[in-house]
Amino acid sequence: MGYHKNRSRLYVENSLIKGEIIAIQGSQLHYLNHVLRIKKGQTVALFNGRDGEWLCEIREIVKKEVNVICIKQTALQVNLPDIWFLPALLKKSRMDFAVEKATEIGVSKIIPIVTEYSQMTRTSIDRLQKIAIEATEQCGGVSVPKVSHLAKLKEILRDWDKNRLLLFCDEEKLNFNSLNFATNRQCPLAVLVGPEGGFSNCERTMIASYPFVKQVSLGSRVLRAETAAVAALTLTNLLIKDDSKSNI
Repeated sequence: MGYHKNRSRLYVENSLIKGEIIAIQGSQLHYLNHVLRIKKGQTVALFNGRDGEWLCEIREIVKKEVNVICIKQTALQVNLPDIWFLPALLKKSRMDFAVEKATEIGVSKIIPIVTEYSQMTRTSIDRLQKIAIEATEQCGGVSVPKVSHLAKLKEILRDWDKNRLLLFCDEEKLNFNSLNFATNRQCPLAVLVGPEGGFSNCERTMIASYPFVKQVSLGSRVLRAETAAVAALTLTNLLIKDDSKSNI
């Protein structure tokens, strides 16, 4: 279980340097005022994905904003694991869960995709990006994965970077050790997880035909799509030995 060094962590777009004054507004203002009931002189932690984490002191509380000042850097900036997550589009609550957990586990990019068996064909990328930000705030990270626009499976494979190995989580493949074999390769990785009902036979054949694809198994049990995502990303992060640390 993780821990929080400060009462609150917030993502901001502003540059973070010593002495910088930052105005907190909008939903974050509501959170500070009405959820945390923050007082002048108390501290919050801010991060922007570029400058690490900073301890900031509340200097002024007015009707439409809270002004804070950057005091000191408490965590260095570190890069996210070079893992892309390609989840087939799920129903809203399950998709939100998958994005949240992928962010907590550690990925650098999330690309929602539409497949033949996808029960949804549209989603709010802005909402999913907000979920990734909130998950990063909660889990102590200093970098937020980028949520890309929705893409069709065929199109994403057609334009794929051949230097990035795509781990295809195939529910019909039972060789569990294949994931370990795949992640021993020194190259960027991506993890593809299907929708409820899995991939169609045509999709499975198409995906497996690409030279940059490695079919892998998550074991003999049938997993829900969001569970498969958590399992695959957890194993991948462990096997690539992501030892990055951000503490000063």
